[in-house]
Amino acid sequence: MLLVASLGCGADKSTTAAGGEDQSEPLALEALGLEFVWIEPGTFLMGAAASDPERRSEEEPQHAVTISRGFWLGKYEITQGQWERVMGTRPWEGKQYVVADDQRPAVFVSWADIQDFLARLNAAAGRMRYFLPTEAEWEYACRGGTQTAWSFGDDAVDLDSHGWYSGNAWDAGLRAAQPVGTKLPNPWGLHDCHGNVWEWVYDLYGAYPDSSVTDPTGPLSGAHHVIRGGSFFYHAADTRSASRYYDHYAHRDSNVGFRLLRIAEED
Repeated sequence: MLLVASLGCGADKSTTAAGGEDQSEPLALEALGLEFVWIEPGTFLMGAAASDPERRSEEEPQHAVTISRGFWLGKYEITQGQWERVMGTRPWEGKQYVVADDQRPAVFVSWADIQDFLARLNAAAGRMRYFLPTEAEWEYACRGGTQTAWSFGDDAVDLDSHGWYSGNAWDAGLRAAQPVGTKLPNPWGLHDCHGNVWEWVYDLYGAYPDSSVTDPTGPLSGAHHVIRGGSFFYHAADTRSASRYYDHYAHRDSNVGFRLLRIAEED
């Protein structure tokens, strides 16, 4: 059964004042409108199948991964409105290929910037803790129990109903990330896993192992972190469940954002 948790999902999501939230006041998590989907633990095949004509070398070898504990994952990518309420900043303001809108993904945020966002959330979170998902957790949740190229199947023609990518966004004149949740969700109720914006994950970028693993967290050193999911600027193949790329931890762009993972402190 699909479980969804909300934090203040009925809160007013109108634009905040130019200065954002008063950083001298405690952060009110209930005002953020965060929504999460419960992801059960399990085992899946990570990476591209040998039968996938779009597979790339960095997506191989396909290997079994066990996710040993369940977790809550953001139903949507973090929005501009949510970022501003937490950080009091608008890093996307005045940038090219961005539409300022509380319901669109927060972009021009680096992996390093997100660590500050997480620290502020966690300072106000009590027994809950917020993180970026690992790359394995992200792909496991994106697939939603499937092993097809996308969570909806192997035919890219169906992507128009499930995600924003170059074919229905950039090439159609929509040259910015679109409001979250406007396309169909994956089988586990997550929106925008395929396209809209690339999503930062926890892991540093590295080659896959050639054997089964449990709860992998990526290499121990490096400067480039993995991004997942493709974006409004990229081709359909880049939005496949197995597709992976990377950016420097300080990189900011119009088509890179993130979603949150949440666990209870004692988990």
